[in-house]
Amino acid sequence: MKSFAAISTLLLTAISAAPVEQRQATEFDVTGFSANTTPHGTAAYISYTLDIPGILNTQCSYHDTTSVTNLPDVPFQPCDDPSVEWQFHHEPSQPGGNGPYLIVITYADGTGRKVAGWKEFPASEFPVEQYGASFAQFYRGEPDFVISNLS
Repeated sequence: MKSFAAISTLLLTAISAAPVEQRQATEFDVTGFSANTTPHGTAAYISYTLDIPGILNTQCSYHDTTSVTNLPDVPFQPCDDPSVEWQFHHEPSQPGGNGPYLIVITYADGTGRKVAGWKEFPASEFPVEQYGASFAQFYRGEPDFVISNLS
């Protein structure tokens, strides 16, 4: 019985000392994406939950108190889990059109590798709507989407 316990202890020690294989991100699952400015106010909000299947789940958000009608460009900033950063901006428009909106998300896996993916939204999903004498911009597209173009 003592030799069984000793072997079990050695086996458990060897297994726990084995290197843990790092899972690689293959997609970013975004849920609850919302973005808007406030009617009759000066604020903008962008928020969503990011899930990297089998790796992490984190909340990403932005808020300011200076935006009036249009959503601002948001430079890279961390999510609640600082291994994830994101940015949001409105691409310049081509003559005769309105440029798309773009979100870029990066994930640093802790081994020095960084992966990034992006989603482009048509401008029609971010209409500016009138509320009495004021205007506000809202995201009206699908709140849940997958970003699979990681590189």
